[in-house]
This record gives sequence, C-alpha cells and structure tokens, in this order.
Amino acid sequence: MAGFVKTRGRPDGGDVIKGADTAAVEIPSGGTAERPSASKAGDLRFNTDTNKMEYFDGSAFVQFSKEGDIPITQDSFTGDNSTTAFTMSKSVASNQTQRIVVAVGNVYQNPATAYTLSGTTITFTSAPGAAESITVIHGYDSTTH
Repeated sequence: MAGFVKTRGRPDGGDVIKGADTAAVEIPSGGTAERPSASKAGDLRFNTDTNKMEYFDGSAFVQFSKEGDIPITQDSFTGDNSTTAFTMSKSVASNQTQRIVVAVGNVYQNPATAYTLSGTTITFTSAPGAAESITVIHGYDSTTH
C-alpha cells in the first residue's frame, strides 16, 4: 500500500493504518454475519450485504448516514406588487423555516417577519414589488427525500 504505514496490529486481526498523500485505505469488509465478535467502540467496516459503511458504537454496529444526496432546489417567482402567496415546489412546515432561504430582489428575507409557510405555500407579509425577483432555495438541512 503505497503511501500508508501500518502502525500496529490489533488482536482481532484489524490494523491501524496511517495514510499519506492521495492514496486510499482499504477498509475491512464482510457480510453482516461476518462482523467481528470482539469489536470495540469506533471500529469501522464496510458491510457487503448492505453496501454501507458501518461503525461499532460500543454495543451494536450502526450504518453511517449519507449526507449530500438531497439536491438543492430553487424556486423562482416574480413579484407584481399585489400577490403575496406563491406555490413552492417542495412542502415546508411552518416550524421548519431553517429548511429554506428566501431572497426578494437579492435581499435575504427574515422568516420571523417577512413571510409565513404552510405546505407548499409561502405567503409574504407584504407583496413583493413589480418585476422583483423572488428566490426560494430548499434542501439545506435534510438527508432524506
């Protein structure tokens, strides 16, 4: 393994590896039934039955949660000086304002005062101006579809 140095062996057959440069570390792998019986908290492995990375939390093997699979979505609207409610492409509960970023005319809007949310509807407290661009960006805090 170019760029890696085995620093010590473990009694259960695992190794502690230090990496260097841009090389990769080969992670121990095997099926669920092949999990080591003498695991300790922090042990990593690739489960070939589930095709997921997992770690031992001190009492059980737990899969790593994937992050970054949720696409960032942008909704764009145009103000007309009278419309206050717009239909977004994704549903957002009223208590989940942290899930979106809203800008009117490239100015960030404060969710506490500028708008309310209900399902797929965003309602502004006052109508955005005529020809004013409205941008709603979704998907910042979720790892589920």
